[in-house]
Amino acid sequence: MRLMLLTVGKTDIAWVREGLEMYVSRIRHYVPFELREIPELKGVSALSREQIKEREGELVLKQFRPADEVVLLDEHGRESRSVEFAD
Repeated sequence: MRLMLLTVGKTDIAWVREGLEMYVSRIRHYVPFELREIPELKGVSALSREQIKEREGELVLKQFRPADEVVLLDEHGRESRSVEFAD
């Protein structure tokens, strides 16, 4: 099993970056874990918001294998306690 946290764009906020680094260093003691960042698209000023999302989506999908299970973490999604999430 491999675990990966995939982010779009670089995290510029120092305390968030530090928290991610701490999380990665801790979880790697228990399971293979990888943090991947998809860089922000360059030269997109002429593109619509939907076109940008579509291109980012293509880059995200390239990161997965057909057998991978994907969990989307979204602040507007359903909330679960850690026990529920583990199930």
